[in-house]
Amino acid sequence: LELAEEMASPRNPLTARVMVNRIWKQLFGQGIVATVDNFGRLGDKPTHPELLDFLAGWFVEHDWSSKALIRFLVTSRSFQMSSEPPPQARDLDPANQLLSHMPVRRLEAEVIRDNLLAVSGRLDRTPFGRGVNILAAPGEQTRRSIYFTIRRNALSPFLEMFDAPKPFTTIGRRETTNVPAQSLALLNDPFVIEMARQWAKRLIALEGTVETRVGEMFETALGRPPNNAELASSEDWLLTLAREHNAGENVLRNEAVWRDFAQALFNFKEFIYVR
Repeated sequence: LELAEEMASPRNPLTARVMVNRIWKQLFGQGIVATVDNFGRLGDKPTHPELLDFLAGWFVEHDWSSKALIRFLVTSRSFQMSSEPPPQARDLDPANQLLSHMPVRRLEAEVIRDNLLAVSGRLDRTPFGRGVNILAAPGEQTRRSIYFTIRRNALSPFLEMFDAPKPFTTIGRRETTNVPAQSLALLNDPFVIEMARQWAKRLIALEGTVETRVGEMFETALGRPPNNAELASSEDWLLTLAREHNAGENVLRNEAVWRDFAQALFNFKEFIYVR
């Protein structure tokens, strides 16, 4: 008890600094101290020491509430900045350590999977309950990734591909890679193909035109409407798919056409990156 009280004492700023830095890293993509697991002599120095101390003090004053700190940070001007760097920042601060703009961040492996489920309409939002088998058939994997039962000898190849940590040791900062195997997974993984098929099934049951459906799909997957060039390219691609799948005049009701188009949207970089 005495040790716990000393660790959580307002007189000991280290605990609050470490916690604040971890939360900052999760929201901004990089910590104020880049080495989130190492605040010692061998770790990196904070890029904004005054900011780190201010947030640590704020955290303690607000009863060590992670939710309150997250709310405080995501409503800040820093979190709402554009990811487009100012011209001078490219030369003066290419690594964006001074936070002149929001870093472009790739979604975590679990979030990419959850996003596929949400867009396809298959996400089971039921909270709590027992864990689910990570290697179940693609059509049965409908719960959020947080409910997966993780076993060391039965890991998800899809999540591993997008840098989900192996459960062998503590990892405060995940690696974020960009390798060809990730694009191949979005093209060939049975789970991705199944989610594209489920989305297509939901779409062909609805009325509309090719143009309105493409617009709705862009907004669902990417959070924005297509521009004119993207709309024209999409319509050309759909004509190609219609010929390939012998859809004839019934393009809006052909599941294979819209499955392939849905999977093409899954392969947009925008689908897995936050800008």
